[in-house]
Amino acid sequence: MLLEPGTGVATLPGGSPEEQDRGGAVSTLRREAEEEGAATFAAPVLLGYVNDPSAPHGYLRYAAALTEAGPERPGPAGGRTRTRVLATPEQALSLFDWGDAAAGQLAAVHRARRQLGLPRAAPQPVTELTGRTAW
Repeated sequence: MLLEPGTGVATLPGGSPEEQDRGGAVSTLRREAEEEGAATFAAPVLLGYVNDPSAPHGYLRYAAALTEAGPERPGPAGGRTRTRVLATPEQALSLFDWGDAAAGQLAAVHRARRQLGLPRAAPQPVTELTGRTAW
């Protein structure tokens, strides 16, 4: 997860497709994760689509195993350096205001976790990522 500087508002990496993404949602996700969180990941699993009642669009949701988090740096859009944190899916859910969609998103994350062969995350404090970390 990413925490916005100054406010601490939790976000996930993502954004709108750009020309270099060539229309590929996974290409957009890879670029955004690198730009916003200096993060790379293994092959993602599509969780589904979440509607945003406050906007004329929705969001694709993916899950993937992180492979590396590079040194933190300002993102190209806005120049903000976000705080990067690792959290269990349940902890992440508590930091987002996803309303009725929350339960379905959490279930989808656990289905993807099993599909990716990842163990259930043990409860632990939310951990800030600083510098370079590889898994």
